[in-house]
Amino acid sequence: MISKPIAKQQSSIQTIVLLSAWIIGNLWTYQWFIRSLRYTSRLNLIVLGLGLTALVIQSIRSSFFPGSLKLQFRLYPVLLMLGGEICAIILKWSINIPQLTLLCFILGSYGLLGMLIPEKTWRKGTTLAVIGACLIPFLVAFNSGLGFPMRVLTAHAVAQTLSEFHLSAASSHDIIVMENGIAQVDLPCSGMKSLWTGTVFLLGATWLERRQLGFRWLLVAIANLLFLTFANIARVMILVMVIEVWQQQQVADILHLPLGVVGFILASLATWVMLQKVPQHLQQLSFSTTENTEPKKSNLNWLLGIVIVLGVIGQFQPLQLNQSKITSINLPPEITTETLALSPAEANFFDNSANPLVQKLRFKSDLLSGSMLMVVSDTWQAHHPPELCFTGSGLKVDTMNSRLINDSINARWLSLQNGQLSAAYWFQSAETTTNDFVSRIWEHISHRDKTWVLVSILYDQAENPDSVAIKHFSNTIYQTIDRSFSS
Repeated sequence: MISKPIAKQQSSIQTIVLLSAWIIGNLWTYQWFIRSLRYTSRLNLIVLGLGLTALVIQSIRSSFFPGSLKLQFRLYPVLLMLGGEICAIILKWSINIPQLTLLCFILGSYGLLGMLIPEKTWRKGTTLAVIGACLIPFLVAFNSGLGFPMRVLTAHAVAQTLSEFHLSAASSHDIIVMENGIAQVDLPCSGMKSLWTGTVFLLGATWLERRQLGFRWLLVAIANLLFLTFANIARVMILVMVIEVWQQQQVADILHLPLGVVGFILASLATWVMLQKVPQHLQQLSFSTTENTEPKKSNLNWLLGIVIVLGVIGQFQPLQLNQSKITSINLPPEITTETLALSPAEANFFDNSANPLVQKLRFKSDLLSGSMLMVVSDTWQAHHPPELCFTGSGLKVDTMNSRLINDSINARWLSLQNGQLSAAYWFQSAETTTNDFVSRIWEHISHRDKTWVLVSILYDQAENPDSVAIKHFSNTIYQTIDRSFSS
C-alpha cells in the first residue's frame, strides 16, 4: 500500500507535469494571442478584462482554485483536452488560422480543467466555456483571413448557380466587382461577419435556454452556418439579377441592406426552431466512481505521456517545400522608383512577422507611370485580392478579367474610374503565378509553397494589356522577382 502522503505527492507531481506539458506545448498559441492584443480595440479589451476578472472571482468563490486541485482521470474532459490539442496541431499544419487554433486550445484547456475541479462544477460551466472559446479569439482579432476567400467563393457559387438556370452571363469576377460597387455592407449583410454574429446568437440562445451540448447541438451549429451561408449567397444572387438582368442599380443600392437583415433574421429563426429539438438540462455523465485505483493511475500515466508527445509535436513548424526568403526586390535602373509611405490601414494590415518585405513604390518606365505594391509573405492571410483594396481607396472598379500577359504571367486586369485608369495584379511564387486568391490559398495548403509575392500595379491612365509596353514592363517585374527567389 502507498501511504497517503506519498500518494498525494505523486498526484501533485502528475498535476505539475501535466500543466507544464500543456503550457509548453501551446507556447505558439500564447505568442500569437499576446501579439494580437496590440490590434484589439479598447472596447474589446475592456470586455476581455471584465470577463477574465469575473472568471477569477467565480473560481475563488467556487473554492477549487488553487489549493484544492486534485488530478482525476475523467473520460469526457480527457477527450475534450486531447481533441482540442490534436485539432490545433492539424490546423497549424494546414490552413493555419490562429483564431481557430486558439479556439481549440481554449476548449482543450477547459477539458484539462475538468480533471482538476469537481465534476458538477465542470459540467455547469461547459456552455460558458464553449461561448468563451468562440468569442475570445475573434474579440482579439476579428480579421481571421477568411473574409476575402469567403467573398470569392460566394461569387463563384452565385455565378455557377446563375449559369445553371441561364439567368445571367455574369462571371465570378463581375459579381465581385458588382458587390464592391454597392454601398458599404453593414454587419448582418457581410458574409463572414454574419457567420460570426449568427454563431454568437446560437451560443447565447443555448446558454439562456440551458440547452444540452451534444451531437444534436452540433448538428444545429452546422445547420446554422449553412443557413447563414445560403442567406448570403441568396442576397448576392438577388442583387446580381437586379443589376445584371433587370439593369436596376438604384434598386440594388436600396435592397442590399434589407436583404442582408432579412436573410440574417430568417437564418437565425430557423436555427432557433431547430434548437428547440435539443434537450435542456445536461444529463449526468457516466464517470467511474473509484478515484484511487491502479487502473486510474495507469490512465493518468498514459495521459501524461500523450500530452508530452503532443506538446513536442506542437513545437515543430510545418514542412516548407519552398524555403526561399526574399529580403529585397531591386528593380532595374530602367524603372525609376520612389518609395511611398503605407497608409495607416495598410501599415496595420501588413504588420505581420510573416511579411519579410512590403514595398510601396511610385514608378516611371518610358511612357508608363503609376504606383506599385509588392508584398512578400509566408502566409496567405497577409495577402488579399487587390480589387478590394482599390475599392476601399475610393476607386470604382468597372471590369475585371483574367489575362495571360505572357507565357509566365497569369494576371488579373482591371478597368477603374469609368475607364480612366487601369490596374493589374498577380501572385508569384518560385514556381508559378496565379491571379486567383483562392488558388493562392490552395497552393499554400496543398504544397506548402509558402513564400509568395503579391504584385499590385495601378497605372496613372488607361492602358491596353496587349500593348508591347505593358508586356515588357510586366515581364521586367516578373523576372526581377524570379531572380530574387533564386538569389
